[in-house]
Amino acid sequence: MKNKTQGFTLAEILVAIVIGMISIAAAFSAYNYFSKSYASVSQKASISKSAREALSLIASDLRNTGYYHVDFESKNCMKWNANNMNQYLIGITHGDKRNQRAGKHKQSDSFQAYYSKSAKDHKRIKYELKKYQDNSPDKGEYYLMRDVTLNFVGHDPSRGCPSWSRNYNMVADEILLVPYVEDFQIIPKDKEGNVIFPVCTSCSNLENASGGQSKSIQNMPKVHTVDVYLTVRSPKETFKNDRKINIQNGESPYGSNITISGDKYHRETFFVSVHTRNLATPVVVSEQTGESISQTSSYNK
Repeated sequence: MKNKTQGFTLAEILVAIVIGMISIAAAFSAYNYFSKSYASVSQKASISKSAREALSLIASDLRNTGYYHVDFESKNCMKWNANNMNQYLIGITHGDKRNQRAGKHKQSDSFQAYYSKSAKDHKRIKYELKKYQDNSPDKGEYYLMRDVTLNFVGHDPSRGCPSWSRNYNMVADEILLVPYVEDFQIIPKDKEGNVIFPVCTSCSNLENASGGQSKSIQNMPKVHTVDVYLTVRSPKETFKNDRKINIQNGESPYGSNITISGDKYHRETFFVSVHTRNLATPVVVSEQTGESISQTSSYNK
């Protein structure tokens, strides 16, 4: 009696191969989809983290700007007097096509905070967009940089101060704070919410046409609130198809209006409104006496 040997027919083998190939293709497609989704979410999370950390640092400097130590005038290393101090409370340079600090779209602002927490040393903190080097892979793009200098006009030896040195005085030398920044807007406002212009220490042609630094010195003590807009782009493409984008930050004509014709990058705008503690002092009326009373610094906390 012969034994029967059971096996697969050619048709069954071909069907099994096809089913296997379909399963592998489906698995690869699912992996590819989730991999791209993860990359997109990861880039968005990275953008959010760097932008929020930067805004927190900017807000801190805005709250401090305009503050001078009680003994600063008599002991500071720069030998500044009250007149010098009043000229350096806050500085905002608005975007101008002729301004190299205005970013890729020539509309971004830059700003300087000035304050002193000690009797001898004065801080100047600068935030502005800086272009990546031409030999880098990011040629043509800009990042937000932060620069911190102590006693930027030098030291006076008669005050017992050491010689000015880069290691001591350059606390942060144009460090990269946020990569791939599309727009950066700084909008100063008075107690009524009206935009104040100009408020510059490093004035562009735009500010000079409206009174420049002399007008700015009059306006600095009026700054009660500063609105900050920061628009950041993803490092890599995240969308399948091109998308047209319009970025509008701040009030016209002081803000930005940027149109990007179309690409696959994700962009997100972050915003913070900061009360300055040491510039415009709000005044309220006492209900009991009808007299005006000034608020303390806790008003802006």
